Amino acid sequence: MTLRRLISSIPKIIHDVLRDTRQEVHSSKLRNRSRQYATHLDRTAQELRLDLGCGPFKRPNFVGIDLDSAADIQWDVRWGLPFGDDRVSEIRSDHFFEHLELPVFVEVLRECRRVLIPGGVLDFTVPHIDPYLDAYLHRDWQFLQEKIYDVPAGQEPFYDTCFDRIAWLLHRAGEHKALFDRESIIAKVRLAGFSEVKTREFDPTRDMNWRFSSIYVQALK
Repeated sequence: MTLRRLISSIPKIIHDVLRDTRQEVHSSKLRNRSRQYATHLDRTAQELRLDLGCGPFKRPNFVGIDLDSAADIQWDVRWGLPFGDDRVSEIRSDHFFEHLELPVFVEVLRECRRVLIPGGVLDFTVPHIDPYLDAYLHRDWQFLQEKIYDVPAGQEPFYDTCFDRIAWLLHRAGEHKALFDRESIIAKVRLAGFSEVKTREFDPTRDMNWRFSSIYVQALK
């Protein structure tokens, strides 16, 4: 790099440093403020039930945890869960864990097990490939097109084969970081230390919305 180019790049370098510093300060303040509130709940709440990755749609009578400003506690689960051991009676999550890289996902599951009371329940949903395997093997394009219908407008030509349509469902152009079938998701929950793991059917009294691609997993500490 010539001296002239180096000098001309200084304003951008300064801008980037200032931007990163502001982001770090904001993140630190948010983390400290959220941890204080979580500590308050940990000390005072008679029962704690958590809704991880809730976004703006928290379950009633649950403490919503998400970076979304509408959550009760703005928190990145990659920081761990801000509660003591054996403190939480139930943890729910709906189509959130697939947005975490696989090692991070398993570590979050370990955190869930840590904060759950003995007999506490982890109950969550993620998308999985099992309902689509037969259609893929038989090249049933009509079935896959009907069930996986939310391809972004204008991008249909990119997802016009059986494989591509399943790839969209599972990968979401990089939005999804972890992919599962029934065997693999149960294996990951057991890897995190849960021994009693099962899948269940959709329950309209407990679950917020039914999705054809969902697998419902329940683990007991």
